[in-house]
Amino acid sequence: MGVRSRLGPRLDFEGLGGDLRERMGRLDAALSDLVGGMGAPDDFDPHLFVAPGVPRVRPVLVLLSERAARSHMKDAAIGPEDQGVTEDVAAAAELLYLAILVHDRALGNPGGRRRRAARRLLGAVGWLGANHMTLRALELSRHAPTPELVGDVLDALREIAEGHALSQSIDRRVASPEECEELASGYTGAVFDFACRSGGRLAGGDRAVVVGLGRFGRHTGVAWHLADDLAVMGSSDEGLVDEIEERLHKRSPNYAVSLGAQRDPRIRELWMKMRRGTVEEADAVELRQRVVDAGVLVAGRRHLAEQTWRARKALHVLSPSSDRDALDRLAANIAK
Repeated sequence: MGVRSRLGPRLDFEGLGGDLRERMGRLDAALSDLVGGMGAPDDFDPHLFVAPGVPRVRPVLVLLSERAARSHMKDAAIGPEDQGVTEDVAAAAELLYLAILVHDRALGNPGGRRRRAARRLLGAVGWLGANHMTLRALELSRHAPTPELVGDVLDALREIAEGHALSQSIDRRVASPEECEELASGYTGAVFDFACRSGGRLAGGDRAVVVGLGRFGRHTGVAWHLADDLAVMGSSDEGLVDEIEERLHKRSPNYAVSLGAQRDPRIRELWMKMRRGTVEEADAVELRQRVVDAGVLVAGRRHLAEQTWRARKALHVLSPSSDRDALDRLAANIAK
């Protein structure tokens, strides 16, 4: 779930259409203002968490889900006012993700500008009660014409809070694969679920459409989270240490490590050693090799394929359209 997700470049922005790319550009500019706006400390630099030009999957999910649902409802017309509301909700979805990132960074290993900035931010505004990013997400959703959106945001925040509690409970040990998947569902799954479900609501979709899109988002989010974990162990020697340090700085468990620790006790020893101190390249390379030798990447990818299959199956509730196809391709690309 880091700022540098290895999956972001797989978003086919060129294939999404010029109008959607234009809307993403407007949203990108607005996010910096929202993150660094009212409630943030004076010395808080939003660009540490909102890097310009980084592909943002959560807003894309809102926009595509809304358009796919409109096509299904035979209501393709959308006015400028409707576009503005949808973009606000897309920003709200990204703010939920950024709130998780700030929280995990603040509680992670010492060191780094992002951790210092995150701790200042949480020290100034707290977490669920007053994190200015979660408050902005609620405010943006409150202005939408569908009142159910506020309840959806609160449901997502509840799941995120439960995920934080789980993350802290496994702070001093290697998480089990089941705990990693639960965390993936409560973090990324919950935010993706909100993004896709809200797109369906904004389009005036019926219950089947909203539930189907939410199910797509949930399975896609879990797959995205776990695929990002598996990708770390596929890093080159040059990037491996940085990738592992990124996870440790956020106190984030790794799905591949959790699977491997069940088969090779040395994997558990290496992960906890790096968690307690500096990540040495020799240890990182040994960890990756043992994970590969344990065969867990194959097992993990098999489970990943199952999640993406469930996501794509959930889209069958929608009529065929180019936007439904775009959602389908996004899920399929995760499994690759």
